[in-house]
Amino acid sequence: MKIIHRFSLAAKDSDSRAALASLGIQLKEQPLIAIFEIEESDSRWPQVEEWSERSRRPRVTRTVFTPAEIAAARWLALRPSWHYGYPQPDEGSFGYRRATYDLSDWCPACGIGLRQVAPFQMKGEPAWGKNSLLQMNWVFDEFFATPDLWEKLFRPYGVGMRSVLGPRGRELETVVQLVADSVVAVVTDDLAAVHCAECGRVKYLPPTRGMFPRLAAEPGPSMIKTEQYFGSGADAHREILICGDLGKALTAAKTKGATLTPVADAP
Repeated sequence: MKIIHRFSLAAKDSDSRAALASLGIQLKEQPLIAIFEIEESDSRWPQVEEWSERSRRPRVTRTVFTPAEIAAARWLALRPSWHYGYPQPDEGSFGYRRATYDLSDWCPACGIGLRQVAPFQMKGEPAWGKNSLLQMNWVFDEFFATPDLWEKLFRPYGVGMRSVLGPRGRELETVVQLVADSVVAVVTDDLAAVHCAECGRVKYLPPTRGMFPRLAAEPGPSMIKTEQYFGSGADAHREILICGDLGKALTAAKTKGATLTPVADAP
């Protein structure tokens, strides 16, 4: 695996530019900012990490796994590589919450507690292109697929589906929601917890470095959600996990729209 950190700095940040230039870091210039990425295996990483901590520079961390690491995993976290559109209706006022969920246990401060009771709604048929999996913006614990992908790959593994509605309640023809109703607990010992001051419940910062945390029990279904919530601010979502055989099937079919992160095995 490769652990990669991405940094950005303001165009006028001359001190940081000079410090990075002395380390041989090349910046990619964009309007108003410059960015660079560095792997932890890079000999310059300790100095860059020291610079980032000294200057309190935020970073975005991701982990890239080899095909062999993904193929060897018994369980995998299904992560989106494509977000398409916003759930409906009343996009400007988050009307999808009232239309799609039971809000009786929902905390607006942390986002925990939404329970789906109605089909999701979209503005229309997705412009799939070469993709066949997607997540909508704001909805980070549900995946949507083409009916063909569900029929050929997910249905044989016992994954259900729900219809998705378009304008005026019309059932869309080129998209379905994948159903993962069961949950499994994960081991949270090494995760950063976030406690909600309003409802007192706990969620965790999404893990981006290394493998996904190991499971506390062996799941039954081939596609399942974590018992724990992840996110920051008002976002709270459950991660979606699939069994290794389903992951192999998605890889063999060259499925686009999502990536696979291996789940750590028990020590």
